[in-house]
Amino acid sequence: MKVTSFRELMREQANAAVRVSGAHHSSWNGRFGAPIERQSDLGGTANWDNSISYNPRHVDERLQEMFRNARVHNQDRAELAGYRDAIRVVLHENVHLLSSEGREHSQSYNAMATGPGVRPLEEGVTELYSHQVLDDYIDELGIDQIAPGIKDVKSPKVYKEFTPAVEGFADMIGRKSGMERDEVIAAMAVVPADQKFTVAAAAMYDNSRLPGMIPEDQREQAIGQIAQAMSSEFGRVAKLPKSADAGTRRAVGEQAVIEGSRVMSRLRKQWQMPAPDRQVQRGVGSEQQRAGQPQRGDRSAQQSRAGVVTPPPAGPAALPPDIAAAARAGLTGSRPLGSATRLTADQQGSRRGGVGVPAQQRQGPETQR
Repeated sequence: MKVTSFRELMREQANAAVRVSGAHHSSWNGRFGAPIERQSDLGGTANWDNSISYNPRHVDERLQEMFRNARVHNQDRAELAGYRDAIRVVLHENVHLLSSEGREHSQSYNAMATGPGVRPLEEGVTELYSHQVLDDYIDELGIDQIAPGIKDVKSPKVYKEFTPAVEGFADMIGRKSGMERDEVIAAMAVVPADQKFTVAAAAMYDNSRLPGMIPEDQREQAIGQIAQAMSSEFGRVAKLPKSADAGTRRAVGEQAVIEGSRVMSRLRKQWQMPAPDRQVQRGVGSEQQRAGQPQRGDRSAQQSRAGVVTPPPAGPAALPPDIAAAARAGLTGSRPLGSATRLTADQQGSRRGGVGVPAQQRQGPETQR
């Protein structure tokens, strides 16, 4: 929807963010919280009651002026940069409120407050993604028609204490998963703060050998272990001194992915054999074994699960004597004698008996008394 007034922009801000990002929905409840103090450097906040607050000096007044000067060409570039930065703040707060199915922004409060690395990743991803799609957001709202030239100027990045670490983190995730950095950032941007490490861990997991080794019902637990390792390491970026340069901060993000990779290596060692439902069995024995196994819904299988011990499946049936003899001959490489004949029942027994002599029973050792 193309907006033509400040009021329309405020009403459409969340819907436009959802359309541009492809997120499931926005958690914004359509309300605005108390305005931020004018003297504050803070431009806006996504509040925990799912409302939004803006600083009038940074956002409201600039954008109201932009609409008063609508369609004026050759505006001062500094003024255009101010308009663009105000739109960036609006987008930034609305990215915070993007949510996955069944989740809301407010549900990540505890993770943001206490989870290691959660706030740095949330703020860094949100800021980088806001710059990444800002021109698309401007196009979606038709702001370039209101302020011609607004896409030709730049707006500064904030949260520079976090963004280098997020860039290093996203680059490493991309190398591990085959994704581009912008794709990784976009995937994390559309979920609440408490799910961002999980999304990154899932990208690594799903593009590795682990899905072929670990049963599907263990997938969530494995991804959780990877995410936890990355979260713990990434949290170090918040403890760096203010004097730490961008390279040092970026290295923290890269190391976080390395820690996640180490967990994946341990999981590979733990699950060396393929998952049972992915094993390939070959040979006559395996076919007979599968044939003897109870199928789903089989009563004997249900009894076994209920605690009733079922007997092991019977072994393969004995071969007839003549076929068995041929099989033994095949194993030894010799051909059976052409004169060999099959003995009748009254001819079998002790070799000491002659033809027609009843078979003698072998005597056991005498018991000494």
